[in-house]
This record gives sequence, C-alpha cells and structure tokens, in this order.
Amino acid sequence: MEYMAGVFDAEGYVSLCKDGRFRIGVEMANKLIPHLFQEKFGGNTYTRKRDKRKKTWSWIISGNRDKILNFADLIHPFSVIKKTQLSRIRDYLQLSREDRKACRDITSQSLSQLKKPLLLTKEHILDTRKKDANEAFWKWLAGFFDGDGSFCVYEYTGKKSKIFDSWISVFNTHPDAICYVLDRIDGSISKYKGTKFPIWKWVCNQKNSEFVCNQLLPHLILKRDHCNLVLEFLDIKKTKTKESSYSFDQIDRIRDIIKQIKHLNSL
Repeated sequence: MEYMAGVFDAEGYVSLCKDGRFRIGVEMANKLIPHLFQEKFGGNTYTRKRDKRKKTWSWIISGNRDKILNFADLIHPFSVIKKTQLSRIRDYLQLSREDRKACRDITSQSLSQLKKPLLLTKEHILDTRKKDANEAFWKWLAGFFDGDGSFCVYEYTGKKSKIFDSWISVFNTHPDAICYVLDRIDGSISKYKGTKFPIWKWVCNQKNSEFVCNQLLPHLILKRDHCNLVLEFLDIKKTKTKESSYSFDQIDRIRDIIKQIKHLNSL
C-alpha cells in the first residue's frame, strides 16, 4: 500500500466540484499503474490524447462514496503530499447529504488551497532532522519514483577526455515531499521555475547512489529497468581509478546504457 501511496502523491488528485461531483484519480503516461489501481480499488480506466502531448491513461473513481472512502482509509496512513486532502474528502463523504450540501463550498475551496504547494525556502528544506529510512519509506519512494523520479546516465566532455556519470533524483512542486526524502537520504536540492509553481528537485549524493538503487529496485514497477541500468553503470564505474581509463568495450556498453535509458524515458 505504501507504493500506491507514493504513486498517488506523485500523480494523483482529489476533486470536489461546487455542484457536488467528487472524484479521485491518477493520470500517467503508462497504462500499467492505472490498471493496477483499478484492480486494487475498483473504479475505471480511460485513455486520453491531447495535441502535442503523450497519450495518457487515467484511473478514476467518480461519485462512488464507498469506494472513495475505502481508498482514503487505505492510502491515508502512508501518504505524504495528499494526506490532508484525503482526510478532507473522507470527512466530507462521511457527512449526511444535507450536511455535505451545507459545507460543500468550504470543503471545495479547502481542497483547492491544499493543492497549492507550501511556500518554503531552500534554507527551510535543508534544515532537516535525519530519520530512519525504513521499509515503508522505500516502498513509498519507489511509487513516488515511478511517478516523479528520474534515473540517468550521461556523457560530457571534460578538460582532457570524455566523462561518464549518473544521477538519481525526484522532483515535485510540493517541497514537503522533497523534505520527506531529504530527511532520510543525503542529497542536494534545487528549485527552478515551473509553469505555475516552482519545481523542487532532490538529487541523491553520489556515494549513496548504489545503496539507494538497491533499496528501490525490489519495489519499482515502471522504472525497474532504468534502475538496473544505472546499477550496471555503477558496477562498470567501480573498475575505473584515477590512473586507469575505461576500456573500449566498457565505453561502448556505457553509451548503450545511455541510449537504453533514453528509449525507456520516451515510452
């Protein structure tokens, strides 16, 4: 359930319209996860194709009070970003029809406000207290990675030769998600301009990359192949010292890894 909460934090939404319609859903560029949500929680899946954008798959529960309450009860304990939204929709749906009508506007406005990211500074995020990264955290993070994570191997030109390196990162407009990760795994953070809100990004420290990949790997679904490819690169990188260089076969394999990850990202 922690994995599903991570995906929902990254790609899910809670909606209550002023006319009384309510729904929860997940929209992704991969059909596998929405279908997993349907199998686990009921609801329906749909496809959508918008101009100049990838085809997406959506899982939605709309208007079914019991199914949404069940989903909220199961996901709420493990959610980070959408925990309060799930609490609000759950409290609202447990009211009588008359009471729901009376507080509908307030609840709708409250949910809209909760969708806006917290206004935190980089200094606030860096002021973290380290906590243990337990099994529940890794499952949540795998779901969050499958939604908003990135595994990358890249090549660039140094002063004397070509250099190969890698990174693993997660990004989101909600800085509380980045705080949640940084509290448990050392890394660097950055903020850059998004369409509506700033986008926060956490990048794992190089010394922890292999450990983090190995912890995530058993729980990943969409990005398991990406993770395995980064681990393969890190194994190759171990053979290189300051005095030695990569063999021609190793360079060919690393460049093939880069191509494979780019192809996986394009799907």
